[in-house]
Amino acid sequence: MNQDTTLDTATRRRRNNRLAALALAVVAIGGASTAYWLLHGQHFVSTDNAYTAAELAQITPAVGGTVAEVKVSDTQTVKKGDVLVVIDPTDARLALAFAEAELDRTIRRVQGYQATDRSLAEQVAAHGADEKRAAAQLAAAQADFERAGIDLKRREALVGSGSVSGDELTRAQNAYAA
Repeated sequence: MNQDTTLDTATRRRRNNRLAALALAVVAIGGASTAYWLLHGQHFVSTDNAYTAAELAQITPAVGGTVAEVKVSDTQTVKKGDVLVVIDPTDARLALAFAEAELDRTIRRVQGYQATDRSLAEQVAAHGADEKRAAAQLAAAQADFERAGIDLKRREALVGSGSVSGDELTRAQNAYAA
């Protein structure tokens, strides 16, 4: 039995050494896995097409354009007001330049309308002055006509007495006719 006891003791010792080595290997693998997770693995998320309970939001821009720079990365947490992307300002600059040119053209057009309005107002004033001058000329012509008629009547009355010559009567008749 002594031999069986030494054989059992040797087998037990060998088994205990193997179990200790296995336990040490399990502890070493667990420590290495924990160190990997703490130092590297926790910074990345990966999935094999699994679903997560994450909040998703539809993002729409206030203005359209070409994206010049993306300021966030995938799975990064963002808050309200954070800048997510920068849109290329070239289109906005072109639209601003076009709007400014359109404004300048409209200002010039309005100034042209105002100048035309002033010109037409001056023409109306000039026509008013022409009308007044024509009215004055008409009044003067009517006065001349009345005076010529009175002169003609006076001379016709005096022709019979011989106080007025035929030539003077003819001039009076021509003045009245004119």
